[in-house]
Amino acid sequence: MTLEDYYLKLPDFIKFNPKILKLSFDVTDKIKQSNGISTEDYLSRLSEESEVNNMRSKFRQLYVDLLIFIDKICKKYDIGYWLGFGTLLGAVRHGGFIPWDDDIDLVVLRKDYNKLIEVLPKELEKYDLKQFCGLTLLRENRRNHFNDFRSVYDVRNKDGNNMVDGKYNFLQIAWMKPFVKIDIFPFDFIEDDKLDAIYDKFAPAQYRFYNDMLKNKVKFSDRIDSARGEVGFTDSKTKQFSDTIEGVPHWKIRIFDYDKTFPLESIEFEGHMFNCPKDCSHHLTSMFGPNYMEFPKVIENHNTLELIEAQFSSAEEMYGAFEDAIKCMENVNEIFE
Repeated sequence: MTLEDYYLKLPDFIKFNPKILKLSFDVTDKIKQSNGISTEDYLSRLSEESEVNNMRSKFRQLYVDLLIFIDKICKKYDIGYWLGFGTLLGAVRHGGFIPWDDDIDLVVLRKDYNKLIEVLPKELEKYDLKQFCGLTLLRENRRNHFNDFRSVYDVRNKDGNNMVDGKYNFLQIAWMKPFVKIDIFPFDFIEDDKLDAIYDKFAPAQYRFYNDMLKNKVKFSDRIDSARGEVGFTDSKTKQFSDTIEGVPHWKIRIFDYDKTFPLESIEFEGHMFNCPKDCSHHLTSMFGPNYMEFPKVIENHNTLELIEAQFSSAEEMYGAFEDAIKCMENVNEIFE
């Protein structure tokens, strides 16, 4: 039985206590640190793996092509997304991907998030990408809101076995094979008179929400509305906003100033320009602390490339699949209107 299994068996009054939640995150972080590798060793090894780096460059190229497609959709529909979390850190500190963190996170405020949910499947179908892409937004009974699309969680290895564990309720889009996934997170405004209390309320409310979703206790729309109201989130514009209930569970809420975010600006990421907050330092300090420009001493490698390798019988097959996918996305981006 895993540590998470033991945690889930705790009584609710213990399980959703803010101090217990923080302790559980601290323990999990220490386990990750103990299982990680030194940043220096990882970068040294990476510099010697020319074949892996060649494949990683293709993998990242497909990632960026998919991001360009989303950027074009957002511009078409006036959706104010921006690079978030580790992707924003990578853009500021590395000019692109963090060497040991091969994924992309985007952020949008709730109103634009709902608009993106509406238009994204239409654009995928318009450019015949439905056959290649998965699109997922989990609702009650872990049912995909986009029932005509494959789920991003239905990614399988060459033997047909499912490879992805852990399911979340935020919007996700993926090129399914080779598997490249972008996470899109909603942010919510916070009622001005709820700011002081939200620090203690957020983590318990988020965990109760995920606990109820796992047990299929209530309808998604009812549960998310009640959780947002419990914490102090609102649809009305206020001075501050934060990551919200559907995000990856975290014991500490990250709060951002509207005036330090908008109007959005642009930042280079892997040779292309994408949206970023007006004050990137404000966002990165809130997420990673004041020393965000320093490399960590120990890292947790996401091993995304290893997951993709398991989809194919040979390096040649995988390389060819990347070439085909990149060509397809480049063609779509060229004709996009």
